[in-house]
Amino acid sequence: MATKTIAVPAVVYANINYFLEMSEGGTDVIYPGTATDKLRPLKSVTMPVTDLRTCKDENFTLDMHGFQFVPHKTGEKTYEDQERIKTVFYDETAVLLKAVTGATRVVPFSHLVRKNFVDTAVEAAKKAAPTDIIPIMTPSLLTHIDQSYDGAKQVLEANLPSAEAESLSKTRWGIINVWRPIGSPVKRDPLAVCDARSCAESDLRKVFAQLPSQGDGSKVSRGKGFEVFNVAHNQSHKWYYASTMTPDETLMIKCFDSKTDGRARRTPHTAFQTDFDEGPARQSIEVRCLVFWENDTAE
Repeated sequence: MATKTIAVPAVVYANINYFLEMSEGGTDVIYPGTATDKLRPLKSVTMPVTDLRTCKDENFTLDMHGFQFVPHKTGEKTYEDQERIKTVFYDETAVLLKAVTGATRVVPFSHLVRKNFVDTAVEAAKKAAPTDIIPIMTPSLLTHIDQSYDGAKQVLEANLPSAEAESLSKTRWGIINVWRPIGSPVKRDPLAVCDARSCAESDLRKVFAQLPSQGDGSKVSRGKGFEVFNVAHNQSHKWYYASTMTPDETLMIKCFDSKTDGRARRTPHTAFQTDFDEGPARQSIEVRCLVFWENDTAE
């Protein structure tokens, strides 16, 4: 990996926001993008987060840990042309994922561009009605997995013709997010990933995400929704991040894998804030991709 550009400890201690249990006032239905969601109460726990750049003796992989750091240069700079993102950048991302994973087919199905301070959205939400949409995309300070196991199937069926989805679901398939900074190195609100091996199935909480959501380009119908995983706190969780990530670096996050043979099936992730945060709002893009290994069995 590239050398760090700022001096930070190998391990930082940060507040990680976990699921607030129903008995503690939490909810199992969320309305992404609304004022209510921006102000949702969570359980904040101080956890150690290790800098991947200091882990010289461990090779982090999607199948073992649920995430992978992959340097990759791109010609895209601003990510302001939505059609270019959905064609040129999607195609570039698909080629990259095939090379890293050995997949035979990759179908990018949505993306999110985040360019605002978290506080900007929170302050707007405080002044809005609970159901108002707050169209301010910020880092997500919530430990989550983008889809539950059932939610992954919903996403597959929503983004491919039914016959094709049924056929491909009989092979190994998954959902992987490819995340990268935009414009400049990350100096605030970095992205943390949890070693999938340290997160037990009993830590996962099913939450229904009721759309309309954040205008992310997904083909899931407006007014419908899908199931996601939020994550309950467990002191055994092992958190990692890559300090000062640049636009020529990606962090791949496995959100779902149909295989049940012991490899990582999903990994929690969240943005977090540190005492070292500085500068303008973090800018990033994540591309969500359906990934298929058509020469392998589903489970």
